[in-house]
Amino acid sequence: MKTLLTGGLAAAALALAAPALAIPDATGALPTNGAAAPAPEGAMAARLAYNLGFEQFEKARAAETAARGKPVPKLMDQFREARGKFEEAVKADPTVKEAWNLIGYTSRRLGEYDRSLAAYEKALALNPDYPEAIEYRAEAYLALNRIDDAKAAYLTLFGSSRSAAKVLLEAMQQYVVERRKQPGAVGKDQLDAFAQWVGERATLDQQTAALIGDTQALRDWR
Repeated sequence: MKTLLTGGLAAAALALAAPALAIPDATGALPTNGAAAPAPEGAMAARLAYNLGFEQFEKARAAETAARGKPVPKLMDQFREARGKFEEAVKADPTVKEAWNLIGYTSRRLGEYDRSLAAYEKALALNPDYPEAIEYRAEAYLALNRIDDAKAAYLTLFGSSRSAAKVLLEAMQQYVVERRKQPGAVGKDQLDAFAQWVGERATLDQQTAALIGDTQALRDWR
């Protein structure tokens, strides 16, 4: 993930003077879902709101990483503030899939899973192959003990984005560890079967990675 604008106020001022277009995806392509392009002022407002939200989002994640598992004061407030900016972005331009994706992420972290899943659906409606949204949504599935849905997401990512599949595989492995300690709504037999499936996928991942020479950088999205 990256900001949709770079630089400081000077860069922002320059951008405001430039013609505003729909925000391209990672390949540089414009949205192809048939949605009409937003008005120039809407597109620019979306870009600026997204960048403000992303800056807050990155600060929260950096603080969380630095804390190494210890509580971070007002962390959820930071995620909530970031989400507010992402929501401003999609209000100005509903075609910004990155903003929908991070509304999903921040809502998941806030424990608002219905809102999270709805946002991921918006992102994936704009780009059904969006690997970050598929992976993030799968982590929401895990939090809700929707194991079969998480497995389906992994199989999709394994064929389309090996780096995203690796991230999800780690999340599934961690899920097994945590549920062993606190089973909750998952029965022992179901958890054992899932743990076996995850182990098989890990073995297959290692074997095929050696064969195909998967050199795509693994991004830490959590």
